[in-house]
Amino acid sequence: MNISTLKSLPNLLIVDDNTSQLTFLGIALKKHKVNLIKAESGFDALEKTKGLELALAILDVRMPGMDGYELALKMNEERPGEKVPIIFLTGNHINEMQVFKGYGSGAVDYLFKSVDNQILLCKVNVFLDLFNQKQTIIRDAALLKKSADELTRVNAVIKKSEEKYRNLVEN
Repeated sequence: MNISTLKSLPNLLIVDDNTSQLTFLGIALKKHKVNLIKAESGFDALEKTKGLELALAILDVRMPGMDGYELALKMNEERPGEKVPIIFLTGNHINEMQVFKGYGSGAVDYLFKSVDNQILLCKVNVFLDLFNQKQTIIRDAALLKKSADELTRVNAVIKKSEEKYRNLVEN
């Protein structure tokens, strides 16, 4: 893929300290046309995604150094007004408090390891569709603004022309 293609593809972040799990997720997600960003730690993820718009992040809950909850909070703090949808991965049963903690830090869903490929792909499809719809709305809004600006400019020209005509007729 060339650079312009990568820039036009949605960015999908996967973070897991287990390299085999990261590889599995990468292989499963290769079917999607995305710029796949892999990280083995929260710190690595923050560094790799600095300044990037993310369509989705799939984060392991339990990682050394910075867990998935902390990473989710930091990612969304760095993007005011632009919340990243997050799917948390966990290998353990989680209690209600952990679920609330996850949703409070930006989660929209949880998946349990070992992840079923079909379920993963279906959930990712939903978020990529939403991201693409958002991008379409942003592009359409920009086009509407450009059209409105052009109409304002044309109206000003017409008004100026009318004033000249009126002055010419009156004189």
